[in-house]
Amino acid sequence: MHSPPVPIPDLVHLVNSPEDISPAEVHNGLLHLLGLPAGPPRDVMLGSVLTALLLRGPRSAEVEAAIRAARTLDHSAWEPLMPPSGMRLVGYTGSGKKTYKTINISSAAALVAAAGGAHIAKLGSRSASSKTGSRDFMDVVGARCEHLSPQAMVDIAGECGFGFFSIEHRVPEFDQRYGRRFQAVHALSLGFPALLSPVACHGFVYGLSHPAVQVSARLLHRLGLGDVTVVNSSPVPGSQVDELIPGGTVRVCRLTAGQEDLDFARAIGEASGVVGPVGGLGALAQRADPRANVAAIVHLLAGRAPAVARRTVALNAAVLMVTAGAVPTLPAGLATALAVLDDGAALDTLRRFVFLTSGAPRTVDALLRLPSDHRPASDRETTAC
Repeated sequence: MHSPPVPIPDLVHLVNSPEDISPAEVHNGLLHLLGLPAGPPRDVMLGSVLTALLLRGPRSAEVEAAIRAARTLDHSAWEPLMPPSGMRLVGYTGSGKKTYKTINISSAAALVAAAGGAHIAKLGSRSASSKTGSRDFMDVVGARCEHLSPQAMVDIAGECGFGFFSIEHRVPEFDQRYGRRFQAVHALSLGFPALLSPVACHGFVYGLSHPAVQVSARLLHRLGLGDVTVVNSSPVPGSQVDELIPGGTVRVCRLTAGQEDLDFARAIGEASGVVGPVGGLGALAQRADPRANVAAIVHLLAGRAPAVARRTVALNAAVLMVTAGAVPTLPAGLATALAVLDDGAALDTLRRFVFLTSGAPRTVDALLRLPSDHRPASDRETTAC
């Protein structure tokens, strides 16, 4: 006996038209899709609609309606914890789904920024498309984050400047319908992960594996993030990465109080040309297995990494430090970040963080004893593109 056909929501047809779709039509249509029975028909239609909404512009009103619809499934997730007064906490996460796979640049940058005087709330999850997501990174270095409440993690951030907040279980109803089904960026990638923080942040840096940084920043501002910076880069033609990689094309949009900070974007563009690239991009390439991927970051934090890796992490850390108010300018942030990498202070921050989570700091030292270069031979022989 055949199952009855799955009804096709109007939104599946509307995205094929060049006409604008009203926010109500997007909102109701996406909720209709998310409410369909689990199975390939729902997943295919959901993927088609989310991809089409991105390819249609993206058009801000349509994407905002889609994100608002996704948020309605988990009402309890949207009451963030307030950090202590006097702590300027900066949230940091990315869309993932980068097309040039790298080591954990964002985790390293967050630790360097923390060692440089910032307070960073690193949001993350297990990887769906790379060797290691930031949650995988925490597991491999021996941190025990899963048993800690958001308040406990805020307290840890107050002590060492760095806290890790898993977002995997923030939206269980939505995740049942979405989780680990999509390997490429789509409409929700323009901002949804940045809205999952369990703690309120005074500023936010969001990495996007898509060039639409202005659309993303304005969208996040309308959805409640007052000081938000969105970054993207293309280290090689046709690639999209949700961090800044010097030497390639970098894209930045920072909004403060709704106004775009063009001077900040210009400073990042200038710094990108000054600090890189030095040597091949292979130094940033994803390693062959998760443990080797994490070991590469531990060596970097200890000051044992090629110049291109050090300078890439320093540039991303400098953006975080400026957002946190730990340094007055981007050049000052770069100088601080490079000094932190040279003297091993970021590695000390990682050890301290692991200890404060009741983890095993000796795991960090064990990773440091691994050879510093675990790339396959084909990667080690790669020169700059």
